[in-house]
Amino acid sequence: MAISFLPVSDHRFKKSPFFACNDRPETRYGIYNERLYPISSNYDEVTHYQHLKTHACLYDVPETPLRITGKDAVEFLQQLFTRNVSKIKVGRAVYALACNHQGGVLMDGVLMRPNDQEFIYVQGNGDFLNWANANLGDFDASISDFNSWVLQIQGPTALDLLTTVTGIDQADFSYYAVTESKINGLSCYISRSGWTGEKGFEIYSKDDNFDGEALWQYLLTEGAPFQLLASDVTSMHIRRLEAGILDYGTDIDQSLNPFELGLGQFVDLNKAHFIGQAALLETDRREARVMGLRSKEVKPTRGDRLENQAGEALGTITAGAWSPSLDCGIGILRLNHSIDPDSELRLSTEAGGYKAELCPLPFYDPKKLIPRS
Repeated sequence: MAISFLPVSDHRFKKSPFFACNDRPETRYGIYNERLYPISSNYDEVTHYQHLKTHACLYDVPETPLRITGKDAVEFLQQLFTRNVSKIKVGRAVYALACNHQGGVLMDGVLMRPNDQEFIYVQGNGDFLNWANANLGDFDASISDFNSWVLQIQGPTALDLLTTVTGIDQADFSYYAVTESKINGLSCYISRSGWTGEKGFEIYSKDDNFDGEALWQYLLTEGAPFQLLASDVTSMHIRRLEAGILDYGTDIDQSLNPFELGLGQFVDLNKAHFIGQAALLETDRREARVMGLRSKEVKPTRGDRLENQAGEALGTITAGAWSPSLDCGIGILRLNHSIDPDSELRLSTEAGGYKAELCPLPFYDPKKLIPRS
């Protein structure tokens, strides 16, 4: 599928405080939650990918943090999300799904509890805020976009930099921990999470009233001993596919339920009522329809079709890349229906047909030993 670019006005889209740090003639931007973000700055994606795996990279990312407060905040969130929010302890974060009334996945993201007064939900792409407010009802709670901006620092040396700029002891800051800290005078939330399958952390500003360019440069300066490199989404993209991390709006939408996405472990059907619970209890759609695909011959591209030997369409690639570590093409595949995994398959691309095979997600580090280390 050909990729096209159109010049558009940025009048209705937000620019991050780090916009000037990435703005160069060759930069290509995308739109995510009405925010402009740098998709590609024409870096060598394989070189940056290897740097991500051996040192660390800095990323300006467009996820949108929402703040939830109020006496009934836990009960409100219990209604919105499929997992048991009451079990989230202060100082912890979890991956959290929200479903529509038919059980389709409406949103995914990271739900954090940095203190006993508030929750922060770092949502994927979509209008979750208005949907959540529409379901607020009589709860004594509020949910708002507080114009927070997000940076990710990912890679083997990332946590050494975290200690340098915050003083946080790595040994006391485990995978999916969250805390409040200051970096170069900026008050922020920090979580030990990321979108790469590598060791790393994320920084969330408490609002947009700060000098983003100064923070960006400070991190690069302090990160120099750890070989921190400013990068873009292209290097993240390869690693997130290897790690089997799904992207809302690319791999996930409301037409699939958590079971079909292979995310059933994030659904607690025994907890108190949540939106979509009744549909998920009754559904017979429980077989995975999102899987991995490998090809030793070609790099899968969004829109490529999986076919059987008779040419029948079996599914579509939602995202793909060439994995330097696995030395093969990998892709996220959305099946039209369940199929025999031992079927002889081929990937139909603009260049022709190539041999392919189905495989479980993730492709690499299935027990997440890398980010947990």
